[in-house]
Amino acid sequence: MAIDVYWGSGSPFSWRVLLALEHKRLEYRSHQLQFSLQEHQSPQMLAMNPRGRLPVLKDGDYVVFESVAVLYYL
Repeated sequence: MAIDVYWGSGSPFSWRVLLALEHKRLEYRSHQLQFSLQEHQSPQMLAMNPRGRLPVLKDGDYVVFESVAVLYYL
């Protein structure tokens, strides 16, 4: 099962996670959210991360947010 990554353009925290995924050559699905449309504040995203921030990594039923926690998980 592939990893889902929700991220926003211009976020260095998101870049950190994306670089780690590429460096480790892990298979993932990218979901770029638009900050201008506040997609990161949608009910679906708030269910995964109540803080409403990006990036968010979802691996099966397991959800990790905060970029350092995601890096540790990877």
